Amino acid sequence: MTSKKKELATNEEVAQHTGRSVEEWFGLLRDQGLTPDRLSPVVQFLTDEHGLQLYWAHCIGHKYCDGSG
Repeated sequence: MTSKKKELATNEEVAQHTGRSVEEWFGLLRDQGLTPDRLSPVVQFLTDEHGLQLYWAHCIGHKYCDGSG
């Protein structure tokens, strides 16, 4: 049995559903002093301060922390 890794939303889907591009989100994260070495604080910031749904916060967070934006 092989496991399938769920794909993250595309950058275009992130922009469509959140109203900001991935690059804009990355800029906000950098401006807050959040570094890409820890996912949890990034997700927390995006959900608490910007009201993102957890799925979208995780998509942005993973892209930020994995350098795949």
